[in-house]
Amino acid sequence: MKTRAGSKALIREINEALVLDVVRAQRPVARARIASETGLSPATVTGITAKLVQAGLLIETDVARGTGGRPARLLDLGRGAVLAAGVRLSTSEVFVLLVNLRGEVVASHREPLTSVRPEDVGESIARAVRAASAGRESATLIGVGVAISGVVDQASGEVRHSGSLGWAHVPFQAQLSSRLQAPVVIDSYANSVASGLLLFDGRLAGRDLLVFSVGPSLGASVVVQGGIHRGFSGAAGGFAHARVEAGARRPCHCGALDCLETWSSGWGIQRELGRRGHGDQRLDADAALLGEAGDRLGVAMANAAKMFGPERVVVAFTPEMNLPELAARVERVFRRQYEHENTPAPDLELTATDPSTHGRGAAYTVLARMFTVGATEQA
Repeated sequence: MKTRAGSKALIREINEALVLDVVRAQRPVARARIASETGLSPATVTGITAKLVQAGLLIETDVARGTGGRPARLLDLGRGAVLAAGVRLSTSEVFVLLVNLRGEVVASHREPLTSVRPEDVGESIARAVRAASAGRESATLIGVGVAISGVVDQASGEVRHSGSLGWAHVPFQAQLSSRLQAPVVIDSYANSVASGLLLFDGRLAGRDLLVFSVGPSLGASVVVQGGIHRGFSGAAGGFAHARVEAGARRPCHCGALDCLETWSSGWGIQRELGRRGHGDQRLDADAALLGEAGDRLGVAMANAAKMFGPERVVVAFTPEMNLPELAARVERVFRRQYEHENTPAPDLELTATDPSTHGRGAAYTVLARMFTVGATEQA
């Protein structure tokens, strides 16, 4: 059989990713353990790790002493060879942080937004990434991940819809790539939160989770066996535009009526507050309105969880929606939906996020490709 051109290079990439992934999951780790976990020969592991050490992606650290023979040097992920940028985009600012291969934050920068036009936002992100990267030219920037509130198709790089930004069908990945000298990956707030949970937490490997993002918009991330399930055409996690109350006639920014977004997102609550004449526009200004938001969120989340059957549900409230009354209402209603179920309720975790949560998750989306790049390209 004739070898396909480039297949040897692809195999090398796959093997390097396998080695890096074992080190990521078990760091620090001996070469013998890497060979056992990957199925690669000891000689192959020795050659790959020597190359990765030379590139700064791995470093030799502690010495493991066995019962006999020469002590083995353990391997860990390097700190200074590569960096990934993570961006949290809101309507008011661009927040950028840089992480190294271990996922440690090494720099951050905030850039205010004066406009949410895609072209202006792209320029602000590029400027913020350059500012955060200043003085770190010795490291390679392997990519920029961007977390956006809305419906995002990561594969095509398109923001399908963002109510808070007023975007529809914006090819933002391509627009931003033209301004940066690095690959760009875009994703939703919810998927960014999930990425932040998954990459360096071995307890979640192979687990099934639902991650809900409650902020200016609503979103969900479906995690199947430790990986984000994106569905056909990136449509998995379409939570915000489920219909929850026929006949209320609340118009949504998507063009439909009575979406969950109109009841329980920051955008929807603020819009209804204005309609009811609350001048201060504080999201907790109307207790009854906030209660309605929590009721519908709790029921919708429980319905989704019953269909999927995850072992854990994470509800992540953005800074704008970190309201104790809302969180308590969501938790109470969610648990009530399982009172008569034949199966136990999933573990429920409510957490408050900040810009670094989404930024770190967006950067981890880029980092993850270091540990799976060969397999991804092969697929």
